[in-house]
Amino acid sequence: MKLNLFDSHVHSVQSHDGQSATGELCAWALDHGVMGVCVTDHFECDIPDQQADIEKTLREVALLQEKNKGRIRMTRGIELAQGHLFPETAAGLLDKMDFDFVLGSVHCATPGTDIGVINFNDPAVKVSQVLESYFQSSYEMAKQGQFDAMAHFGYPERYIWGKYRIPVNFLPYEEVIQETLRLLVEGGKGLEVNTSGYRQGLGKTIPVLGILKRYFQLGGRIVTLGSDAHRAEDIAADFDVAMDILTGIGFQYFAFYRERQPVMLKLI
Repeated sequence: MKLNLFDSHVHSVQSHDGQSATGELCAWALDHGVMGVCVTDHFECDIPDQQADIEKTLREVALLQEKNKGRIRMTRGIELAQGHLFPETAAGLLDKMDFDFVLGSVHCATPGTDIGVINFNDPAVKVSQVLESYFQSSYEMAKQGQFDAMAHFGYPERYIWGKYRIPVNFLPYEEVIQETLRLLVEGGKGLEVNTSGYRQGLGKTIPVLGILKRYFQLGGRIVTLGSDAHRAEDIAADFDVAMDILTGIGFQYFAFYRERQPVMLKLI
């Protein structure tokens, strides 16, 4: 079993698709040797009326941290999606609330439509257009920079291949991928290694190995580990595989965030 297990991407019932209460997340992590969990409930900037849910999560996490001090670290996070399209909404939220960690994500190829609900068997849906829009949006988000680490970079493949078994070729988007990674490195931003692909039919991490290698080659050293768990039993799932991938590339450390600053942990 790997040590230093810290899961920086976990959802509670305050997320629209979450299944476990924050207390259940904490209890499962304690029972399974996980040293820390960051609860990163969804905030989709193109969807109103989510602030109360985030506030509730932050209150609950603070109470759990106090109750379990010395046993586990529970940190306050958020998965901030489409922030580049609604910069005032994103900035306002970040000014009002006290987060340890902000995951930046792109879920939509077009505002209001999550890539996960697209029917890629529909002849009217063009995979190339979805990928082009996604990678361009990820670049714009990296350029804006209202986050600490980029979540699941390569998200559409989770569905295009993982669900529909349509082959995905990232080669046409190599330039924008490269520029996005360069912006992350230059801006001191982290890159998440998301392990949900192993549970959802993709059979690999998000981002894929080639993107992780390129981030490292460009000088990137801040990687976080995220299960993207929506139920307690998926916390830290397949982290042993992800850690081996990272050490194989050359990474010696991964990070979690405290008060918006990376804390480096040895990959062991």
